[in-house]
Amino acid sequence: MNITELKQLVAVGELESFSEVARRFYVSTPTVTRAMKRIERCYGVELFVHGKNKVELNDAGRLAVAGARRILREIDASIAEVRAYDRSLRTIDLVSCAPAPLWVIAPRASQRYPGMALTTRVANLEKTREALEAGDCDVAVLPYRPKEEGVVCSHVLDEHLLLCVPRDHMLAGRERVSLEEMNGFNFLLGTDLGFWNDVVRKRLPASRFLVQDDEFSLAELIRTSTLPCFATDVSIERRYRDLGENRVGIPITDPEVNVSFWLVARKDAADKVSRLF
Repeated sequence: MNITELKQLVAVGELESFSEVARRFYVSTPTVTRAMKRIERCYGVELFVHGKNKVELNDAGRLAVAGARRILREIDASIAEVRAYDRSLRTIDLVSCAPAPLWVIAPRASQRYPGMALTTRVANLEKTREALEAGDCDVAVLPYRPKEEGVVCSHVLDEHLLLCVPRDHMLAGRERVSLEEMNGFNFLLGTDLGFWNDVVRKRLPASRFLVQDDEFSLAELIRTSTLPCFATDVSIERRYRDLGENRVGIPITDPEVNVSFWLVARKDAADKVSRLF
């Protein structure tokens, strides 16, 4: 039996007609009839009950169809597994707990691995750690240097969160501010911020957030709204965030928003991404 014949057997179970199966597979009815006879010879038993205008499966036929479905599922799973493995050899999968490290690592990966594709995603800290530990990514970015054995690390960049307010805001004259002093104000907030999102929501429980998932809409609101927002020194330096002339950026003093990001890979998988470190 070959794969096509197994698929035709399953189709006979669905359509109860050799001619209908022939139309589905763009072959002649005699071709399907011969294929089903070959399958019966392989099993060594009769599988069909032939009626005037249709063909039905007997009990052995129904069992054969169930087995054919199982075999076809296993074949599909095997093909998908091999293709995924081949793709993994030509792809570096990176999970980062924040957007900014990707701005550094992506050009580095393109330069040092010109023949490979880079897939990136931003996740919160918990999911980033889980992906690294489970081997669901080749390399990850964490906001600290892991102390456990079994990993290799490389410093990526330092990033500092800023409060961004209009120049007439009551906090605009401050040289620095703490999260505690900001708690209770309402903020504009973007999406895909990784662990930054969790930090500000946890440390500002009395605040509310107007979340914008469209970058253009967020930029327009920052330009026209009086609501405070956030940026980082890296996003401003690299021109990923334009505060305009009407806003000022105030450094936030809390240590959890003044972060060193580290590129991390498991030692057992580090050879694949060694040129990134």
